[in-house]
Amino acid sequence: MEAVGVLGATSFVGQSLLARLHAADVQGSERRVFAFSRSARLAAATNSPDGVHWRTLSTDHGGWHESIPHWITACPLWAVPEHFPLLEASGARRVVALSSTSRFTKRDSAAASEQSLAARLAAAEDELIRLARARGILATIFRPTMIYDGIHDRNVTAIAGFIRRFGFFPVAGAAEGLRQPVHADDVAAACLAALSCTGLRDAYELSGGETLTYRAMVRRIFSWLDRPLRLPSVPLRLIQAAAPLVGRLPGVASLPAMAARMNEDLVFDHSAAMRDFGFHPRSFALPLRRDPDHAAGGS
Repeated sequence: MEAVGVLGATSFVGQSLLARLHAADVQGSERRVFAFSRSARLAAATNSPDGVHWRTLSTDHGGWHESIPHWITACPLWAVPEHFPLLEASGARRVVALSSTSRFTKRDSAAASEQSLAARLAAAEDELIRLARARGILATIFRPTMIYDGIHDRNVTAIAGFIRRFGFFPVAGAAEGLRQPVHADDVAAACLAALSCTGLRDAYELSGGETLTYRAMVRRIFSWLDRPLRLPSVPLRLIQAAAPLVGRLPGVASLPAMAARMNEDLVFDHSAAMRDFGFHPRSFALPLRRDPDHAAGGS
C-alpha cells in the first residue's frame, strides 16, 4: 500500500486534494494519506476525511520512519526546501509542487511587494528542482493561474467580498485584459494525475478552461451574488491616486495593483498539461453555495 504525503493540507487546494484522495480510497485505490499542517490537531478534529493520518509539520524530522514515496506540496513553495529532510526520510520518489503564474505576471509590477513575490517564487522553483535532482527525486512544478473555489480563495472571493461590502466594483478603463480562472479542484486533480506519470517536464502552466475578459469575469461574480450590476469604469490614474486611502481599508488594499493589470492579458497555454497527464479544466463556474456573510482579503 503506497502512501501520499500532502504538505499544506489545510490550504484550500490541500482540502480538495484530501477529498479526492479519500474518494479514490473509497473506490479501492488503497493509498495511505498523510496530511501535514502546522495546525494538524485542529484540522484533524474539524475538516478531515476519514482515513487521513494528520501530522504536525515541523523542521524536526529525525524520528520519521514511515514510507511515503509520493508527495504533493500545497504550501507556499519557498517553504518546501526546509522540509526536504522529511521527504528524504520518507523515501520520497516523486514530488508535485504548486507555484504560480505570478512568477511572471507580477515580475514587473509597480508594487514592490508583488515584485518580491515573483522573485521569491522564481528562486523557490530553482531551489526545489536543484534539491530534487541532487537527491534523485522526480519533481514537477505546477504554475496555476488565478485559483478560485468561490469560498476560500483570495482572488474571486476578494472581488465578491468587495461587492458585498460596497455594492459596486470599480474597474480600470475597459478592463478588457484576458483571464483564465482555474478551479482549485482542477488543480488538485492535476496533482494526483501527475503522481502516476513519468517523463514529465520540470514545470507546467495550469490555466482554466475558459478565457474571458476581466470585466466579464466580474460581471459573472455580480450575477452569482445576485446583486445589481454596478461596474463603474474609472481611469487608472485615479485609482492609483487613491492608493494611500484604499491601502488602509481591510480586504481591498491590493485593489490599485489589481487595477494596473485589468487591461493586461494574463493568458497561459495548458496544452502541454493536457497532452502529458490529461489536464481538462472546467469553464469558469462558481459554486451553488453562497455565503453572504463571507468576505475575504484579496491579491
